[in-house]
Amino acid sequence: MTSRSLRWRIVWPLLAVLALVMIAVTVGLCLYVMTVFTSSRSVDETILPHIADSIQQDSAGRLVISPTPQLVSIQKESPGLWFIALGQGSREVRYGQVPADLAAIAARLGSILDSDIRAAEGSPLTSQVARWPSPVGEVRIMFGGRMQTESFVAEIMSRMRIIYVPFLAFTLIAAFLAVPVLVKRELAGLSRTTDIAASIDIDRRGQRLPLEDVPEEMLPLVTAINAALERLDHGYTQQKRFLADAAHELRTPIAILYTNLEAMPDSRQQRKLLNDVGRLANTAEQLLDLHRIDNNMKNMQEVDLVQLCKSVAGDLAPNAIAAGYELSFATDRDRMPVWGDAGAIERAISNLVRNAIEHGGGQGSIKVAAVHPKIIEVSDEGPGIPADQREDVFEPFYRVSPKRSGAGLGLNLVKQIVERHGGQVSIVPSDRGAHFRIVL
Repeated sequence: MTSRSLRWRIVWPLLAVLALVMIAVTVGLCLYVMTVFTSSRSVDETILPHIADSIQQDSAGRLVISPTPQLVSIQKESPGLWFIALGQGSREVRYGQVPADLAAIAARLGSILDSDIRAAEGSPLTSQVARWPSPVGEVRIMFGGRMQTESFVAEIMSRMRIIYVPFLAFTLIAAFLAVPVLVKRELAGLSRTTDIAASIDIDRRGQRLPLEDVPEEMLPLVTAINAALERLDHGYTQQKRFLADAAHELRTPIAILYTNLEAMPDSRQQRKLLNDVGRLANTAEQLLDLHRIDNNMKNMQEVDLVQLCKSVAGDLAPNAIAAGYELSFATDRDRMPVWGDAGAIERAISNLVRNAIEHGGGQGSIKVAAVHPKIIEVSDEGPGIPADQREDVFEPFYRVSPKRSGAGLGLNLVKQIVERHGGQVSIVPSDRGAHFRIVL
């Protein structure tokens, strides 16, 4: 199933409505012009330049008509052509037969800037007054006797096209550019809510989606999500508390059982039972460690990785030697400070070393190293981990071989500690043994 952006689901209908409104306004305006105005014609304005070019000045400074070939051609086509030209200093020149009914207007030509007289079809009163540059300067011309070929409505439409089409194009382009931006701005609150929702995970519980700047139509959904997060947090807390309480309650009976088994006569069965109880005690302790991570990862401070690795190697050296290994520690720095929880990082290093002791084959060497920049490595010379299982071993309760000892929580604990410090733990491919690397 495909989905579309909410923003564009809003933008496209808005743009479509805007375009339809503008088209309707255009059609309505055209109908209005066609209805209100008649189909009468006006004089042909295209002859104005030819009239102006024919106006000259004689040696006495008077205006005279010197017909140009174009004006002669026009006069042949329109025998009734006439005009009056008024120049500076009230100098006047006339051409053709001026209608008597326009004499009064012609007498006041100097007071008229522009005019457009439209009379009944075929009436000689149809005329115009316009200003136009000529060889003797700007003149005021009153003319008639030649009608334009197109109707007044067609003329209006032609003129509107010059202004209205660019205006319409500009408006539509501006709308296509502005509407998406405006809609995006109005949905910015929802985008911020989405970003916060994407950042919520199991390690950042307690977060809720903000209700500020969220569109009113989306408030029920955001409120329902917050309620669901509240229920999930509550259920998670109850589950973690149950596991921690169960592990804590198991410690005492496990310790008593272990003590009683130690008091039994030494035998193969007794050693097997002691090993099984030890595994049970280690599992309970690891469950408590998981609980401690959730509750105690608050004391973040500067810690020295070199000192932590050295301390873990020293503490677990007797265990490694007793199990048949040589344990060594190496570093290329005197200090390697990082920001973190010293106890949690120490448990992660300890779990890697214990894992090497338990699964390293009981021989060879175990190496612990602190390498710049902020890298911890623990390697052994045991059977190693198959390549197709190097990601799975960090999952809880996963074991490479079901018959091996351990509950499969140690490496998962390491992963959780490292990730909560913003780092990464991985298995480095090697020819022999397992090679774990922590990058903080």
